Amino acid sequence: MPLRIVLTATEREKLGVLVNNISVFAAQLVTSGGTDVATRALANLARLKKDHEDFLKRLDELAREHHNESALRLIEDLPRMPGDLAQTLIVVRRCLLASAFLGHWLAQPAHEQIGSEKALGEEKRLH
Repeated sequence: MPLRIVLTATEREKLGVLVNNISVFAAQLVTSGGTDVATRALANLARLKKDHEDFLKRLDELAREHHNESALRLIEDLPRMPGDLAQTLIVVRRCLLASAFLGHWLAQPAHEQIGSEKALGEEKRLH
C-alpha cells in the first residue's frame, strides 16, 4: 500500500463515520441485538452515500486498486438482510474487512503532521 493519501479533516471525519457505522452494523448482526441501532447505522450510511458519493467513489477506487472491500459496494449491499447464518457471517466479514481498510487510512498522519513525523524517523511510527 502507498504510505499515505492526503485527507482533509472533513474526510477524516467521514472515514470515522464510515468505520463506526459499518462496525456497529456488523456488531448488531453478531449479537442479534436490537434492530434500532442497526437501522440507524444503515440510515447513517445511506445518508453518507447520498451526501458524499464522490468521496466514496474515491475510496472505492482505492479499495479496488488494493483488492480490498469497498465501502461503497458494501453500503449498497447492506440493506439486503442475510437470510441465514452463513450469509450473516459473510456480511460481518465484509464489514470487518472494509473497516480495517478504512481504519488504515484513518490512522495515517494528518497532512500537517507529515513534516514533524519525518523528523522523528520511520521507526517511531505505530502503523
